[in-house]
Amino acid sequence: MLHVSILSPFSTRAHAEQFEAIRDALAAETTAPPTVLLANWRVSGEEVLDAVILRPHLIAVLLLEPRGGRLAIRDFAHAAWQLDGAPLTGSADADNPFQQFMQQKAALAQVLATYLEAGQANLSFISGLLLFGEPVVFGPEIEERMSAVPAANSFQLLADPSRFTRRLAQLATPEIELSEQDLHQLWTELTATAELQPSDEADEADAPAAEPIAPTTPAAGSFFQQKASQLWRWLGAEDIDELDSAPYGYAETTLAARNQEKQELEHVRATMQAELATQLRAMEARETERENSIAQLREQLAVAPPVAPEAAVLQARLAAESREKEVLDAAIQASRAESEARNRELDAKIQQLEQLMQRLQNAPAASATPLPTAAPGVASPVAHAVGAQRPVNLTSRFRQLRAWRRRLPRLAALGTGLAAAALVVGGIRSLTAGPPRPFEQNGKWGLLAADGDTALPARYTAIGTFHDDRAVVEQTGAFGFINTRGEEILPPTYDALNPYHDTYARVRVGDTYTFIGEDGQEFDHYYYNALDFAEGRAAVLDYRGWLYITGPEIPAKPPLVFREAYSFQDGLARVRLADGYTFITEAYLTDAEPDTKPFGRYTSATDFVDGRAQVTQDGRTFYIDRDGDPVE
Repeated sequence: MLHVSILSPFSTRAHAEQFEAIRDALAAETTAPPTVLLANWRVSGEEVLDAVILRPHLIAVLLLEPRGGRLAIRDFAHAAWQLDGAPLTGSADADNPFQQFMQQKAALAQVLATYLEAGQANLSFISGLLLFGEPVVFGPEIEERMSAVPAANSFQLLADPSRFTRRLAQLATPEIELSEQDLHQLWTELTATAELQPSDEADEADAPAAEPIAPTTPAAGSFFQQKASQLWRWLGAEDIDELDSAPYGYAETTLAARNQEKQELEHVRATMQAELATQLRAMEARETERENSIAQLREQLAVAPPVAPEAAVLQARLAAESREKEVLDAAIQASRAESEARNRELDAKIQQLEQLMQRLQNAPAASATPLPTAAPGVASPVAHAVGAQRPVNLTSRFRQLRAWRRRLPRLAALGTGLAAAALVVGGIRSLTAGPPRPFEQNGKWGLLAADGDTALPARYTAIGTFHDDRAVVEQTGAFGFINTRGEEILPPTYDALNPYHDTYARVRVGDTYTFIGEDGQEFDHYYYNALDFAEGRAAVLDYRGWLYITGPEIPAKPPLVFREAYSFQDGLARVRLADGYTFITEAYLTDAEPDTKPFGRYTSATDFVDGRAQVTQDGRTFYIDRDGDPVE
């Protein structure tokens, strides 16, 4: 069911066409939940919302930007952005789209509060989505700029318009609980208030009455779901209890998603085979050189007098070469055996996926039993239980495969024992000559040693600055680490990667964040947002809110949760509580009765810079020192 109302005409044809594309995309969803789409809605004197989407577990403000191009952001919250070199500002005197969303979110919450009860929706969880009409390329600074603003966790930028409906499913939250009747009543009352008739109403008779939340009775397809769940656990996703447990509309359970996953597996298999073949060829070349060396030694030994001193030396060298050749032969055989084992496992998993897809195609589409919906105004306990689970991202299901890929360079290391001395000499040379310098060639980046020699051929899309002898590199949209010798110490496998801070590096996997240690091992937990580690702690956002972690371990005591949380600096961290902003020390996180004294509550606050922080309290803006005292 899709209800659409255009509450006032669009000011430009480009915005109208972009809205029509949104409506067509929503109408094309065959399994979408009940949806209300309101366009060009004036919620207050100056606030006109481009579009608003309401679903059982979603209230989202859409900001429409028909243009595309390269997006650059200097200040995510307080300055104009740049789109293809032109300023990108917001409406109603907002500096940028994010500032516009924050203003419109407050205005929309005020309007909806008169129609909804507290148990139906927590209006603090209204989401925002900046939707571009054309593809957008994000500047490298955007990830850092967004993560520095905790309030940005409810606002997303969509660079690819084709992923619009999928992103909506990911924005769903258990904090919003609207039934189909609630949505229909809202649509009726809001359009009546605007004194306009709905421009379009398209009901899909075959659509379910409400989005399924959790299975209550066995359906005909449950056997295949059980088998698919076993397969995902086989792939390394042991934390997925049920295949369809991803909350509120995650699309991995569809047939198209399984086909995509099958293609991912096939791509991983082909990549592994290609990389391993290259490494085996290099090892075989070294084996050929070793055989030639042994043959030359035998010839020299044959012509040398039996009692000559050279004969003993040649015999010793021949014995050493023979032993090293045996080691190299064993390494090649082990590499081939491991490759065959990996290929057999991948082939078996691909065949399982093909069989599962065939069964799902043959299964009756109407076999699933519709689920009863919650009564209007009553939150479903099942919904909250499911919502409390950590959302599962498609990329995390290939975590084990990424681990296999990270192991591939070890195969090459099996044959490098003969060059150990050369590597030591090269390492000493690089240390004495200074850090390498990036250079560009044909649009790719490599490294030059201080003496001008090529330390790393140009093959990366980008190379970052070296920190602690490590630099972030990008290759075909994936990020990893290299050392000063140009060696990959973490092959490019992540969607985003930050340098190490306090022995941990922040990474992005799909739409979630986690950390890796210096050994390259990922944390077991994933977060909606996260800041880098600082002074032994990192601020992260999960389904409970913002909190602090100290490493991969799960604390025995439930952590303190904040509305917003920022990094510690010189022992103090800025946080937002229910009654305003304040500052805390590390002791606040462990005290039985935490207290923020000497700091009070502030309407707004900044981090400390040169010992001062700007705060606003009771309408007055002033500076305080690290003791909480006002200063000039």
